[in-house]
Amino acid sequence: MAMENMNGQIVNAAIGEPKKMKSCHQCRKLRSDAVGNCVTKKGAKTCVLKYCPRCLLTRYGEIGEEVAVNNNWVCPKCREICNCSSCRNNKGEKPTGKLTTTAKKNGCSNVSEFLKKEGSDKYFYRRKVTPLRSNDPLYSVDHRFCCAEEINDSSAGCSEENAAARTKPVLKEKEEFQLEEVRLPQGIGSITVSSVDLHPENAGSVLQFLEFCLTFREALGLRDGQADLVVREVLSGSQEHSTLTQTIIQLLSLTLVDRGDISVGLSATDDRWFTILGKCLVESEVKLDDFPPEMFQKGISEYEEMDSLQKLKLLNFVCDEALGTSVMRNFIENPEYVEKKKKAEEKLNAAEAREKQLYKKIKDDFAKAEANNHGVALTIEQRVAIISQMSAESEEVHFEKKKALEMQSKSQEYNDALRTHPVELDDNGLILWNLKSYNEEPTILLQDLGSCSDICPHEKWYSFSSEQKPQVEKYITFKRKKCRLEKKMEKKEKKRKTILQ
Repeated sequence: MAMENMNGQIVNAAIGEPKKMKSCHQCRKLRSDAVGNCVTKKGAKTCVLKYCPRCLLTRYGEIGEEVAVNNNWVCPKCREICNCSSCRNNKGEKPTGKLTTTAKKNGCSNVSEFLKKEGSDKYFYRRKVTPLRSNDPLYSVDHRFCCAEEINDSSAGCSEENAAARTKPVLKEKEEFQLEEVRLPQGIGSITVSSVDLHPENAGSVLQFLEFCLTFREALGLRDGQADLVVREVLSGSQEHSTLTQTIIQLLSLTLVDRGDISVGLSATDDRWFTILGKCLVESEVKLDDFPPEMFQKGISEYEEMDSLQKLKLLNFVCDEALGTSVMRNFIENPEYVEKKKKAEEKLNAAEAREKQLYKKIKDDFAKAEANNHGVALTIEQRVAIISQMSAESEEVHFEKKKALEMQSKSQEYNDALRTHPVELDDNGLILWNLKSYNEEPTILLQDLGSCSDICPHEKWYSFSSEQKPQVEKYITFKRKKCRLEKKMEKKEKKRKTILQ
């Protein structure tokens, strides 16, 4: 199934992923133009750090295009000259902040040269705490650049002793990873779908069936409103289930034909479909305790005595079985989508090949210019002048690569349309969904799977009122922020342990 079903089972893997961008070690930003193939080996592994052209130029005086084609390049970190905040912290030094302008004012072309000239411990960032005013609920924190030599300047205040002496009493700084707890409001045990009020324990099976029909209606040839009619028939308790029976037979026949059993012609007037359904259930890997094999040998009367939940389970079983057929696989692996994906990959490969050619051309022009300069290394200004002559071609190459990446991203949209992902997961067995089959406001539904301590857990579904919508959205934001902060804390703790080792 091209979605994650209501039991948390992964039914179909994602079809392709867009190419990931690379992170610049210096500025920590994801960049499509981050370069560098460091040759330093650490044990059996090669250094994988990348730097963006801007950071290479302003922080170390290196040209990104030249680095990209240098097969013997060693990154600043492996040369032990990296001045990013992380590396400086690891060496017991404070982060420098943005020193590019200061470096140029002092006659240096880059930050690394400036720190080497002036001393790496003289320029750093520190936090300046603003005194608390009577009407401020919390203190405010600002970052200011300061020079350690300016301790005699009362306006600079960069000496730790002087700063402590001048700082007025303020509120104690809040914990870096502290978040105000937000609780999810109590759900309402009433969900209306297809003009029918669903019981909390039946809602999951109904919603799973409706999501399946909405996603694969075209591939299955379902009529307009057929899925809604099936739901109303099942939940009404009526003994006449013509549409339900026809839908089960339609999906069952699709599975049988795919297995090569084309001799079986099933119809609503032929009770054999119930016996054949029992055989499919026995042969499958699905184990449903509600349906012992002997039940299907007793005839259609057993089906007529089933309650609505049992019939919904059988209905979703034939839906899941149908997903394994070639008809459904072909729909999921849409040939048009596959062709678009292939073209996107070809365009991206062509754009990257042209980008590589441009880097090589720049490298050759550098070598030619140095040869004409009697072997003297080019200055940064001379290299920038050579690169600027190719600015038009460079912009064209970057534009082509950007378009190729956009095309690859759009080719993924078809696959995303076939998948249903939860909005938010909770450690306590709570899952929030935004389903296509539920259109009431707010559209968020709560699935409660029950706790691990429950002897016999049963999932239940709840909706929310329009008045609860802001609190639900606030809860989702809180959970996502908490998840990001926990990952950050875990990363810091791992880094701390590495330093201590």
